[in-house]
Amino acid sequence: MSYQDVIGLLNTSMSALFCASMLVLWRQHRHLTYIRIFVLSYGIRALCFGIFYFAFALEDPVLRLMANVFLMLSMILLSIGLSNRSGQRPHYLILLCIAAIALGALYYHQFVEQSLLLRVIYLNSGLAAVGLVMLLDLAKIPDRTPVEHVLIGLISISCVGFLLRPLFLLASASAEGGFEGAYWLVVSISDALISAMTAVGIFAVIASDVMERIKSDAQIDALSALLNRRGFEERAIKALGRQTTDARVTMIMSDLDHFKSINDRFGHSSGDRVIRAFSDVLKDKAPRDAIIARLGGEEFAIMLAPGQTAAAPIFAEAARLAFKELAPSILSNELSPTASFGIAVANKGDNLPTLMDRADRALYLAKNEGRDCIRHVG
Repeated sequence: MSYQDVIGLLNTSMSALFCASMLVLWRQHRHLTYIRIFVLSYGIRALCFGIFYFAFALEDPVLRLMANVFLMLSMILLSIGLSNRSGQRPHYLILLCIAAIALGALYYHQFVEQSLLLRVIYLNSGLAAVGLVMLLDLAKIPDRTPVEHVLIGLISISCVGFLLRPLFLLASASAEGGFEGAYWLVVSISDALISAMTAVGIFAVIASDVMERIKSDAQIDALSALLNRRGFEERAIKALGRQTTDARVTMIMSDLDHFKSINDRFGHSSGDRVIRAFSDVLKDKAPRDAIIARLGGEEFAIMLAPGQTAAAPIFAEAARLAFKELAPSILSNELSPTASFGIAVANKGDNLPTLMDRADRALYLAKNEGRDCIRHVG
C-alpha cells in the first residue's frame, strides 16, 4: 500500500469515524459544549487528509499547502476544545502566532526556496507547540482526575512523535528524491496512531464528564434544585475535614413553619411553590461557598465553610426576613409562611451526625419558642 493510499483510506476514514462518533455523543450530551469543537476538529482533519490524497496524486503543491493549513487548524481546535472544557480562556493569540510562523515558513520553503527538510521541521514544530499549549492548559486544572493524567500522557507522546519526524528524515542522509515516499508513509501511519491516541483520550474525558454529570444529577433535589441529603453529606464531610482549631464549620438547620397546614389548605402544588421560593432565598442570601441542601419535606440544611461562624446568624436573619417579606405573594396573601433556624458550631471531635443533631436541637428550641426565629446551641 502506497502512502497515498494510507492517507486517502486510513487517515481520512479514521478521522471521519472519530468525527461521526463525537457528533453522536454531542447530540446526546449538548451540555458538554466543548464536544462540538472536537467534532469540528476531526471533521477538518478528515478533510485535510482527503486533500492530501489528491495533492500527492496530482503532485499539486497548492493542495499540499492547503492540506497543511487544515491540519494545523484541526490541532488548534483541539487546543480550544480542551480550554473550553476546563473553563479556561483559549490562547488565541499564542495559537495564531504558532500557526503564522509554521505556515509562513511552510509557504516559503514550498514556493520560494524549496526544502522538504525545513518544511518538515517547521510544520511538526508548530504542531508540537500547539500540543504544548494543550499540556499547559491541562496542567492548570486543579485536582486532575486519572483520565486527565492519561490525556496528558497521550498528548505528550503525540508531541514527541511530531518532534521525531524531522530526525527520521535526517537519518536517511537524504531529504529529497525517492526517500520522500518512504517518509510520507511513516508520517501517514504515525499520524493515524497520534490521531487515534488523542481521540481515545478525548473519549475518556467525555465519558468521565458524562459520569460526573450523572453523579451530580443524582445528588440534586429536583423540586428545590438544591443538594439532596446524599449530596449534602458528601460535601459536608469534606468541609469538616478541612476545618482547623481556629476555623470551624457552622451548621444551620431550617424548617418551614406549619408547612403541613399549607399543604392541607392550599394543596401540594402550593406547598411546592413555597419550597422553591424558600430555596431561592437560601441560595441568594448564603455565602458563596456555603453547602445548601433540602434534606426532605420542609427541612433544609446549610453548612458554612470553616472560619465563617460570625456570618451564620447574619445569613440566617437575612434569609428569615427575606422569606417573610416574600411569603405573602407566594399564596396570594392568603397566608404568610415563615421559617425557623437553628445554629451550631462544630466542636472538637464532632462528626457530621453529631453536628447536625446539635443544630437540630437549636431548631427545636426555635420551634418551641414561637417559630419564625433563630436559636443557637453550644
